[in-house]
Parts: sequence; structure tokens; C-alpha cells
Amino acid sequence: MTETGRDTLILEYRKTKSLELRDKLVEKYHPLVEYVARKLSFNRDDVDDLIQVGALGLLRAIDHYDPSHETDFSTFATPNIIGEIRHYFRDKRNVVKIPRKLQEAGSRIKSYLKAKQQDKIQPTVADIARDLELNEEVVLEAMEATRTATVISLDLPSYGEADTKSGSASTETIGDTLGTEYHEEKTLDKITLHEIVQNLPEREQEIIRLRFYQGLSQREIADLLGLSQMHISRLITQILRRLRKQIDR
Repeated sequence: MTETGRDTLILEYRKTKSLELRDKLVEKYHPLVEYVARKLSFNRDDVDDLIQVGALGLLRAIDHYDPSHETDFSTFATPNIIGEIRHYFRDKRNVVKIPRKLQEAGSRIKSYLKAKQQDKIQPTVADIARDLELNEEVVLEAMEATRTATVISLDLPSYGEADTKSGSASTETIGDTLGTEYHEEKTLDKITLHEIVQNLPEREQEIIRLRFYQGLSQREIADLLGLSQMHISRLITQILRRLRKQIDR
């Protein structure tokens, strides 16, 4: 069974609504869910949860895919998976609201402790309450409310970009992912492009790999494939035009 926009498995499921076929589709596209989950995670502890959440997006895609559209199913499913994970992040962030007064107290306590640590002093709760003119219960509540906030160095690698096969560290840091609006959409574009390229004819995949992944010139590609440089130039132009059209869809 070939992986095309006319995937026979998804076509058959859309006709029969067979639960057995649905399970086979979930199993087949599980690697896509895992791939997206790893791309959007910031640490390994999140991956399993994100895979479960992404699977819900996959199920929604299976039930809403329209075979009449000239779109590869994996390309259609990817934004559904990402959207489900983004909603999860949004909802998770909004589960607990720290009262403004505790936020302000927590900020003052944090600055106070930092100054004391520089002086190599370990103040007690009573010391903090006395020096900041706060009630001890407020100090405890503020410290408890803010203690789960993790300070992460912006120089740490972005886990989502790590090479999971080789285990090598990511070259992209968390800082690199900040300051860019709609970072998830950028990731979506990369994943979508990857899926589309995977469905190109073998020779066209090879040309894309040589030109844009290995950085070979058109002349070098022509020599490797035994074609003229002009022919390679025309092929690249045609391939990129088709890729743009598919991404726009």
C-alpha cells in the first residue's frame, strides 16, 4: 500500500467506518504523532503526554478527512495534531491562576533571597516576613505558589530539535526559538514540507536532497546524474513550483 493522497486504507475507512480500519490507521500514523510531539516538546517528560494528546488530533483528522481533496492524508493530519497539542498547552497554562498579590510577594521574596544569597546568608521565613513586612503565612503561600516555576537557561538546547536517532545534542537553543511569532506555524511548515517531499518521485527527492540538504551546485548535481545543468535548473524550478502549490493548499 503506497503512501499517497489516495491512501487506500483511509479511503476504505471513509467508506466503511470500520473500527478495525480506524485502529490500523492510528497505528500506521503513530510515528507522525510521535514526530510532531517531539518537535513541540521542551523536555522528555512532556513527550508521552503530548503523544496521547496528538493522537486525539489524529483521530479527528481520520474522521474529517475528505478524499476528494488532492491532499496527502499525512499533510492533512499534521495541523490537526499540532492544533490539539497547542490547545493542550493553552489549557494547561490556564489551569492555575496565581493571585496578583501572591505574584508581587513572590517577586519581592525572590529578589530578597537573591540578595541574601550573594551575601551567603540563608534567611528563615520569619526573617523574610520581618524584613519585607509580610505575614509569615503570606510568605509561605507566595513561595509555594511560585516554587513550581522553573528557571531555564536560554542557552539550553531545544529538545524538540534534538536528533533522536543519533542522540546528539540540538544545535538550536531555547533562545533561538524565542522572539519569533507563531513558532508552531514555522514548525508546521517544516513538517508539512517534509511530508510533501517524501511523496515526490525518487529522482526529484534526490535532486532536492543534493541541492538543499547537501548544498551541491546545479553543475555538480548535473554531473552526478548525467544530465545538463540547464535540465537540472528546469527540474528544480518545476519541483519548487509544485511544492509551493501543495503547501498553499
